[in-house]
Amino acid sequence: MDNKNFLFHIGLSVRKYRTVAGLSQEQFSSLIECDKNTIGKIERGETDSRISTFSKIAGGLGIPVSRLVKDSEIQSCDAYAATIEYDYLRLFHYCHQLSPEQFNNLCNTAYLYAKGNHFFKK
Repeated sequence: MDNKNFLFHIGLSVRKYRTVAGLSQEQFSSLIECDKNTIGKIERGETDSRISTFSKIAGGLGIPVSRLVKDSEIQSCDAYAATIEYDYLRLFHYCHQLSPEQFNNLCNTAYLYAKGNHFFKK
């Protein structure tokens, strides 16, 4: 993978985790004490940042730096797998905000849907 492609995909990883965390670029830049424009350039793959900057970003997102790199490699070689993982992260973020009763209702609905569509072996 060339440098430009790598920067683009690592920027997508940063944007994905920031979005899942429910943070705007402005909120995130304030959280990690980094310029908002820098965050935008990183997410668009327009800048080649230092590892210390990625360390601050990963720390603010609560993930290891290696996770950002791994995700960028997954996205560049298997966009489908990266999309599925992103959907799971969005679902986790959504479920985390539900009350226990809402979560139980969601699980029951998913079970009935799966059962009705023959996802379970009979």
